[in-house]
Amino acid sequence: MALAAATPTSTCLSIALFIVITFFFLKRLSSSNELKVKIEEVTDIYEDEIDKQEELAQSSFNFSDEQTNVPDSNEEKHQELVIFNLISVDTSNYDMDQLFGFLANYQTKLTNGYFSYMKAGEEIFRIANALNPGTFESNAKTHAVIIVSDLNNVNDATNVIGSMLDFATQFSENFHASICDSNRLPLTKQMISHIESQAQEIMRLKQLQNIEKIEL
Repeated sequence: MALAAATPTSTCLSIALFIVITFFFLKRLSSSNELKVKIEEVTDIYEDEIDKQEELAQSSFNFSDEQTNVPDSNEEKHQELVIFNLISVDTSNYDMDQLFGFLANYQTKLTNGYFSYMKAGEEIFRIANALNPGTFESNAKTHAVIIVSDLNNVNDATNVIGSMLDFATQFSENFHASICDSNRLPLTKQMISHIESQAQEIMRLKQLQNIEKIEL
């Protein structure tokens, strides 16, 4: 009877010992980083082009080097560039004849390898090849187009955002393109609201500057 009574006790001790050993084993593994979850980095198919695009936007679209559309154009102004990417959904190249025809129908003007959209004598935004060399030559091939505007270089920044979105929407419908931001992330309503707020703030600051100049 004594032997039978001891059996459950021995079993409980064995289970407890197993739990303790397992606990310390797992703790040791955890401290040695062997149980850390591995997070795979997502590689963007356009990752190699991101820095290239930013360079294109800052140099080829250097609005400050040209005559501005706002008063006091002799003053050097900080650029507030807004960039939208129009990327082929399946990354196939656009039909360039159709693309040039679309841009011609949109009343854009080809200048120095990029297209410029004007309204009432004011340059609203520019359209360029998002891939090297960044220009639209006769033999150009591309699956990505960017539209860009300097909000500090226009009279009505909020209307410019609306014009850019209208163009992007029509382009997307005609060429099966995804509308993305400057980082090639799909454009969301939240992003659009942020850009519109940015445009409103720029207009507010300009109005304050104009009031200050009048008072002087």
